[in-house]
Amino acid sequence: MEKNEEEPVKKPFDVGDKVHVKKTALLPTGFDGQVGKVYENSILIDIDPDTVAKARSEELHDLHGRVIVRFAEAKKIEA
Repeated sequence: MEKNEEEPVKKPFDVGDKVHVKKTALLPTGFDGQVGKVYENSILIDIDPDTVAKARSEELHDLHGRVIVRFAEAKKIEA
């Protein structure tokens, strides 16, 4: 390996991981979902609609079932 080449940094999440988010600005009741894409410091989560409070269904619709959160806001769910 040459000096200019950096070893890829291991991200805390992989595509397909199941995660739980305690709350976000639009969904303060929290939700579960699956990682759809991993960015440098955040992840795109496909939200599981069954884990969102019924009172928040309009916000879920507005988000089109997806949300981006920082790594620190999500916790991996062990299968």
